[in-house]
Amino acid sequence: MILKNGFTIKIAQDRCLNQRHYMVACNHCVSNCPSDAIFIKNSQVYLLKEQCSGCGLCLSDCPTQVFSSGQWDETNIVKNVQHHQWETTEFFCGAHQSQYKINKDEGTGAVQLPACLSSVSRGTWYELGLKTELDIHVDQCENCPMRATLSRLEYNLSVAAEWLESCGHQPEINFITETKKQHKKKSLRAVQVGLKATLRRDFFLSLVDFAQDATMNMYAEHSKRTFLESCLPDWWNRFAESYPQNITEESYSTYWPVIRVNDQCVSCGICRDFCPSKTLDIVEQDGNWTLRFTNGRCLDCRICQMICPMQAITRERELVSEPFELKEILSLSVMECKRCGDMVPQKNGEYCHWCEKERAQETDLNQLCKNLFLSSRNHVGD
Repeated sequence: MILKNGFTIKIAQDRCLNQRHYMVACNHCVSNCPSDAIFIKNSQVYLLKEQCSGCGLCLSDCPTQVFSSGQWDETNIVKNVQHHQWETTEFFCGAHQSQYKINKDEGTGAVQLPACLSSVSRGTWYELGLKTELDIHVDQCENCPMRATLSRLEYNLSVAAEWLESCGHQPEINFITETKKQHKKKSLRAVQVGLKATLRRDFFLSLVDFAQDATMNMYAEHSKRTFLESCLPDWWNRFAESYPQNITEESYSTYWPVIRVNDQCVSCGICRDFCPSKTLDIVEQDGNWTLRFTNGRCLDCRICQMICPMQAITRERELVSEPFELKEILSLSVMECKRCGDMVPQKNGEYCHWCEKERAQETDLNQLCKNLFLSSRNHVGD
């Protein structure tokens, strides 16, 4: 297979959530790698290429596209299926031994990937599901060293099926298993007794240290801060464009991340600045400061909630009918900070949150110096 031993896999360290903020401890790639070829040390991601099985799961599973291949792109699959306009398409992994045929008379096509089927993202399965019925061949996975990826493959397909259903399209996704005499199909559906597939967390972050002072110190020189680029995966950006265009009258609401901000917000903007997907957006106009949010672009990483100095942000998963519509979640009347010029809520006074913290530190420092000076004078007098 083209990804054998991972020699074609590239790592973009600057896209890793562990690099985005010191409180993040994301180990999604490590916990899901079937060959234990990935590890994290000092917030850096490492791949043991000789140990890598080449399944390609990390390409689709990483929430911020840290992993990529210079020799393969999943978009070619969609282009191939779209070009042939097959009614049904069979999908085989690169290690599959059985012969497969394209039956033009019956409108059935076949695609063999250069990697494991788990290397295909759920967004691409969604795109494919809009164009063809999917027959996923897993009949030779039992003895494969990559068989542990099957659970992630089924999860990706379940999410894709839910997205198709929520748009009003009936998903046709089948697992093909083989017996001695015939192939058997197992239809895959998204509904799980009242809970949808996307309600499950895709990856897990933990708080290394919820020290707000440390966060403030990182942000103290706020006038010099730089804005990080979005690290939303390419497939997610394509999905964000495709989903609204394919909504039908039979569409319904499904679960997406929801963010709420209470009146403790000080309009510091740190949530927007550190958001890895840039789904949080701020508009300043005519004395108003407005925080906006797009549910469908949220990674559900909780970084905004973790770093908020006022702990003003909460997040949930709720039913949303238009996940890619930009929504206003908070609006404040603001004025310029007397010290740095940033926006500050009128109810909070003349100084922004960070300048107020700096002023308090300077006052404490001046008082400490004054006490040390008086103490030294008294000591000399003695």
